[in-house]
Amino acid sequence: MKVTISDEARYGALRRACEITVDDGTPTLLARKGDGIQSLAALSLMRHSFESGALGRQLILAIEEPESHLHPSAIHRLRAVLTEIADKNQIIMTTHCPLFVDRTSLKSNIIVHQNKAVPAKDLKQIRDILGVRAADNLQHADLILLVEGEEDKRTLAALIAQLAPILKLTLEQRTLVIDSLLGGTNLSYKLTQVREAMCSFHCFLDHDKAGLAAFKKAEDEGLVTMADVTFAIRNGSAESEIEDLYEESLYSKMLQNKYGVSTMAPQFKGNRKWSDRMHETFKNQGKTWSDGIEKKVKRDLAKLVVENPAAALNEHHRGTIDALLAALENKLNALKQSKV
Repeated sequence: MKVTISDEARYGALRRACEITVDDGTPTLLARKGDGIQSLAALSLMRHSFESGALGRQLILAIEEPESHLHPSAIHRLRAVLTEIADKNQIIMTTHCPLFVDRTSLKSNIIVHQNKAVPAKDLKQIRDILGVRAADNLQHADLILLVEGEEDKRTLAALIAQLAPILKLTLEQRTLVIDSLLGGTNLSYKLTQVREAMCSFHCFLDHDKAGLAAFKKAEDEGLVTMADVTFAIRNGSAESEIEDLYEESLYSKMLQNKYGVSTMAPQFKGNRKWSDRMHETFKNQGKTWSDGIEKKVKRDLAKLVVENPAAALNEHHRGTIDALLAALENKLNALKQSKV
């Protein structure tokens, strides 16, 4: 005699006997949690099954409006999970959320309207059907370059136009747009806006405590990956900012004439970031230094870069800018291929 239990019966018995408790401060049965938590738990179990190979085969996962009942930050995390699952399995979802639009392959987005289902032709069509109202400067944008301040926006526009003719054309056509965060701490907020406008993006941030902290926060929230950022790194410096990449001779005369400060002072040498070195240089030469003065000096320096971008970069520290240009060209090429 042989006693067996079919897989179907075994699974059925486990479903009836198994209880899942979620501890989010107060341990509660999953069945008593909200719809959003239940959906995330189900997807987590599926993800584990896919990764462990427990299912033993590829599956088609159908999801209806995964954004329902979820906090916006949870939607970003969910998107990352679904992207991982989609590497080896097919996912079909219905959604009204622009964050789930596939920008890498527009034709994989199927628009269902007036009892017809057709592949999307372009981004504008998807925006219109979802009711997305992008800001005027994003209407035709394929790629947004996010920078920390208005001076960075001006100088990078000038440098891009000088160093990369292809990117210069995309700036003129508004398919590439440079936008200011008005402070690195606004990165997460701005990234949410850009994603809701269904634009691809790249970030250029200072390589200092503030820039690194802003990136880490956005990364933890599932808004950005390391592939989406270029830091302004000066060789040999633990911290640096975009001003560290400029040629000292570009602005030394301006500092002497306008502020009575010489960059020949020993305080301006060394490996600290530019604003720290400039702070000590001003103080050593009997000048006051404040946030307002720092902004004014950076504004004056940005004007010089815009006026003479060909001579602006220090040849020993321009690797960061070259890497940024390459990243932008690669992303624009990938977006162009997605439209073919």
